Amino acid sequence: MSLSKEQQDHVLKELDIPYNKVILHCDGYDVTLLLVRMKMKLVVDIYIDQMFKGIWLTEPDKHPEAKFLPTKKVKIYSQKSKAEIIKLLGKREAKKSFPDLDKVIESKSYYFSSPKAALSHLIKVSDSIELLAEMAA
Repeated sequence: MSLSKEQQDHVLKELDIPYNKVILHCDGYDVTLLLVRMKMKLVVDIYIDQMFKGIWLTEPDKHPEAKFLPTKKVKIYSQKSKAEIIKLLGKREAKKSFPDLDKVIESKSYYFSSPKAALSHLIKVSDSIELLAEMAA
């Protein structure tokens, strides 16, 4: 089962208000999305069956619940530092001296940057998803 367009719009509308939460039933798990403030921006926290375990971040392959968490990608060298290295050494020598110049590290995170990103990710990774409850916290 999948969410209808109206249900998706309802979830996004509910997550426009800080500290509102929406509960979705995804592949047998209750996934709670909660809009919270982190430093100076709003992010969407995710809880699976009313909890969050740090081991999901460190060992995501061993836990099926980790598929609901977002994956963050970080480049080892920024675009600016990569350009400086190539300018100093030349492209061929830079590749020899820095074999991981283009390497990207992927890791799991405990929050989404926006409600739309959270909902899109859950729809993509879930076989069945349905709206259980929505309420103000």
